[in-house]
Amino acid sequence: MKDSTRGALVVAARTLVAAVCVAAVVLARTTVGWGNLAIMLCGLAGLLAVLASYNRRYL
Repeated sequence: MKDSTRGALVVAARTLVAAVCVAAVVLARTTVGWGNLAIMLCGLAGLLAVLASYNRRYL
């Protein structure tokens, strides 16, 4: 696979994961409970994982 194609797929995957995590946080905040808190924390962990994978290149 060419580098440009691989790079485009990585960007698309990161964007999709970030969108799913943000959607999970936004949808889970509408009600109160431990389950929704767990969903929001998983969404936050997912966003931090996307950020870490992006920043890995610069370390």
